[in-house]
Formats: sequence, C-alpha cells, structure tokens
Amino acid sequence: MIRWLGLALAGGLALAAASQPARADEERLTLTLRGGAYDRNDDGYADHAAVFGLSGAEIGGGGVIEGGVRVLPRLWLYASWSGFMSQAARRLDQLRVTNQAFLVQAGLTVYRRERLFGGGLPFSIRVDVLAGGGLYTLHDDLDGASHSARGPGARAGSQVTLSWRNFGFIAAYGLHLARASIEDRVGGELRAGGNEVGAGLSVGF
Repeated sequence: MIRWLGLALAGGLALAAASQPARADEERLTLTLRGGAYDRNDDGYADHAAVFGLSGAEIGGGGVIEGGVRVLPRLWLYASWSGFMSQAARRLDQLRVTNQAFLVQAGLTVYRRERLFGGGLPFSIRVDVLAGGGLYTLHDDLDGASHSARGPGARAGSQVTLSWRNFGFIAAYGLHLARASIEDRVGGELRAGGNEVGAGLSVGF
C-alpha cells in the first residue's frame, strides 16, 4: 500500500512539474553526443579473464548519440544509441567485449535556471531525470571464438546541461538493467546491464 502511495505521489509531482509553463525561447529539439565509460555487471567473467592476463573485460569505453523532443512544457521524449567496447591482449590472445543499447526514454526537467551568471549573459542550467527501455546486445570474441546475447532492458538516470545560447555541455549518469548475458567456460557471467557515466556536447533548437 505504501509503495502504491509513493508511486502515486511521484506521478503527481511529475505531472505538476511537466505542466509548468515553458519560456517561449526554450529549445524544443536537442541532439547530444557523449563519450564515457560503462561498467558492466560482472559475476566472475572478468576475474577469470584476468587470471589469464586479459584484464578489464567489465569496463568499456564508448559513447552515446541521443535525440530529444519536448512534448510538454517539461516533458521530453528521447531516442538513443550507445556502444561501448573493452579490449585486452596477452601475447597472441585478444579478448574483445562490446555492448550496445537502442533505447526510448521519457525525460522530466526537474530544474531549470536562466541567466545563470547574471548580467544578462545567456547561460542556463537544466537538470533532467530519465527512464525508459529498449534492446540490449552483448558480444565477446576471443581469438575467433565468440558469444552473443540480446534482450530487453531498462535505463534510469539523470543529466545536467550547462548551455550558452543553443550550445551546451552535458554530464550524464545511467543505471542499466538488462537480461542479456554471456558466460565463459568455467561459469563466469558478464551482463549487458551496468553503470554508465559520460559527458559531451549538446545542441538545442
């Protein structure tokens, strides 16, 4: 009962925030390019690989391409693709792990302030929370022997954008939950879910 009351309260607050009026000059479309790191959920897979000198399988580097459209004064709809890769080598052996996600998310602007530094300078700051889901893929390759998995998943996160006119710097965090996973030969498991951190540039129209 308490959980349902909490969800109802959160939904009411979200609707109240979304219904707040927007400024006439606020952006309606955004395009974001972020680079960052992805720490995959690991259950022995990375540790087993490290024993053979192939360390770092659980952490990949890559980026995100994301587009958003404002559908209500404070409510956004986002579509994104992300891809991250880790690579380790020992003598003639090479282990490569890649994961991708194709997501649709709803975003709510919970804070926005214009003229951040006063003096009439066109700087603004915006804080958004996002949640959604989509398709996740995970793939590894060790000297030609490979495994692949795909499945549904979800992401929840937040991002902060500091803008000057139409251009901005964005920092983001995302928690991913996904079913897709791969196993090694001795029972270790690596999952497509994990923690994503990144930063990059955005442009608004």
